[in-house]
Amino acid sequence: MSQEIQTFYKRTKIVATLGPAITQKLWNMEMFNDPKNAESRKKAYENMEAIIKSGVTCVRLNFSHGDHAEQIVRINVLREVASKLHRNIAIMLDTKGPEIRVNKFDPETVTVTAGSTVEVYTKENIIGNATKFSVTDSTGTYNMANDVKKGQLILIDDGKLELKILDVDAARGYIKTVALNTHAISEKRRINLPGSDYSMPFLSDKDRDDIKFACEQHLDYIAASFCNSAANVQEIRDILKQNGGEHIQIISKIETNSAINNLDSIIEASDGIMVARGDLGLEIPYYDVPYWEKQMIRKCRYVGKPVIVATQMLDSLERNIQPTRAEVTDVFFAVERGTDATMLSGESAKGQFPIIAVKTMASIDVKSELLFDYDRAINVYFKKTPFSSQIKKTVLKIAEKVVPSGESIAPIFPYNFLVLFTNDRTLIQAISNIRPAATIIVVTSDKTLLNAFAINYGIQTYYVEDLNAAKEQYVQVSKLATNIFEAADKPATSIAFFDDKFHEVA
Repeated sequence: MSQEIQTFYKRTKIVATLGPAITQKLWNMEMFNDPKNAESRKKAYENMEAIIKSGVTCVRLNFSHGDHAEQIVRINVLREVASKLHRNIAIMLDTKGPEIRVNKFDPETVTVTAGSTVEVYTKENIIGNATKFSVTDSTGTYNMANDVKKGQLILIDDGKLELKILDVDAARGYIKTVALNTHAISEKRRINLPGSDYSMPFLSDKDRDDIKFACEQHLDYIAASFCNSAANVQEIRDILKQNGGEHIQIISKIETNSAINNLDSIIEASDGIMVARGDLGLEIPYYDVPYWEKQMIRKCRYVGKPVIVATQMLDSLERNIQPTRAEVTDVFFAVERGTDATMLSGESAKGQFPIIAVKTMASIDVKSELLFDYDRAINVYFKKTPFSSQIKKTVLKIAEKVVPSGESIAPIFPYNFLVLFTNDRTLIQAISNIRPAATIIVVTSDKTLLNAFAINYGIQTYYVEDLNAAKEQYVQVSKLATNIFEAADKPATSIAFFDDKFHEVA
C-alpha cells in the first residue's frame, strides 16, 4: 500500500488524575444524586466523556486526597461514560504512602524568615508558629529525628522552604534548624528528607485499607508511592492476593534515593514503573532527575514492562490555556525516549482547564510519534528483551508490516490500525515493546485483558465472546473495532493478524 497516511490515533497513553476539575465538588453519592446538583452531575459526565475522547486511557485516583465515598463517585462516572463510549478505560489507585507532614499552626499560615531558628518536634504534637512546629506521619508514631543528622536539609512544601539541621536529639524527638529562605507555610505541607533512609513502615493502615478498597472495586492498577525495594512490592502483592485482587497490576513509583539504588530489583518485582519526578527531584539533586528518567525508560524497554512519566508535565495548564515551550519539550522528549504513557496530575485534578490539558498533551504525544525512531525501537531495544524466540519472530513479522517508510521528517504510515486476534498476554506485551507504528487493537475473548494494557504503548482492546468465531468474521469485527477509535473526518486503513498470518480488511 503506497498511500501516504498520517497517524491520527495517538499511541502514547495518557493517565489523567481525577478531581473536582473533572467530577465537580460531588463528594459522595448522596450529593451526586441530589436534584440540586443536577448541573454539576451533568458537567461531570461531560468532562469525563471529553477527556476520554481526547485520549485518556487510564484515570488516576490520588488517595492522598479524598475518602472512599468521594472516589466512588469518580469510579461510577468513569465506568458509565466508558461503557457508553465502548472504551476500556482503566482505573489506577495511587496510595498515600509513608508521607511526613507538618501539623497545625496558629495562625493557620505562618511565615518562616530566612536566618531564623526553627525548632521541629517529632514526638510531641504542638500548635506551631513561625519558630516551632511538629511533624508526623499518618500513624502518628513516626519519630523523624531518628532519620536525620546535623548538616542535612529538611525540605517543606515541595522544597519551597529549606531548613538546615543544627542539632538533633532523637530520644527527645527534637530537631534544631535554621531557615535558609523565607516562605509561608500552613498545616499538612509535605516534608522531604533528601539523602535519608526512612524508618517508618512502608504501608500504613490507611494504605492497606485503600488497597483492599481497590480489590473490592475491581480496579486495575496500584501506583505504589515511595516504593523503595522489591520487598515493598511484595507487601502489596500479598494484600492483593489475600483480597481477590491478583489481577491488579503494581506500578512502583520511583521517588527516593533508596529506590534509585534498588531500581533493577524493583522493576523486576513490579508490573511497571512510574517516574515520579516531583518527590524524586526533592530526594536527589534536581539536575539528576532527567538522567534517571531516561534510565528508567530504557530499563523498562529492555525488560518489556510499561513506564509512565509523571509530575508537572504541563503544570502551567492548571492556570493558563497555553503550555510553556519547556513543557512542550518535556512531553515531546518523554515520548521520543519511548515512554509508554505521560501523566497529568493537578492539571486535570484541580486545574482550570482540564480538557485543554488532555488535548494539549495528546497533540504533543502525536507529533513526537510521527518523528519517533521506530528502527531503534525494533533493532536495539526489542532485540535485548527476554521474550521467547517464537514471540520475537511473530512480533518482528508484524513490525515489518507497520513500520513507516519515507523521509524521517515526513514518514509514510501504511496502516493506522492492526487488528490482532489473540488472548496471548505475552504477545501483546511484546508488540507494545516495539513501539508499533500503528495502533494495535487486540480482539480478545479474555475479559482480564481488557484493561490490562491501558498504560502500554499502542494497545487498545475490543471484546468478543468467541475468538474463533470472530476470526471467521474478521472483516466485520475489524471494522467494528476500528470504528470506535478512528477519526470521523479521516479514512482509516487497517489490516488483521491471526494464526500467524495477515488478512486484508477491505
